[in-house]
Amino acid sequence: MTELTDIEGADFTADDEKIQTAVEEAADDLGMTPEKVEEEVAYILDSGTGRANNEGVAGAAAADNEDTDNDPRLEALEMFKLRQEL
Repeated sequence: MTELTDIEGADFTADDEKIQTAVEEAADDLGMTPEKVEEEVAYILDSGTGRANNEGVAGAAAADNEDTDNDPRLEALEMFKLRQEL
């Protein structure tokens, strides 16, 4: 399983602790295990160019997004949560 903190990228601005906390909170909110959430979000990132096809994650957060520190991993997590909640 790919851990989000193991994925490297110049655009990754959030620290590992913020990533882990966000994954754990999302897992709790969605009734999933943190491992499953992390696996799904890593898949979103791995399926594109590292920014989920640029249009996916970066395009969904076209403006500054303080909640995600403009970090593609947190932006992909927000996209995943939204998709699960729909």
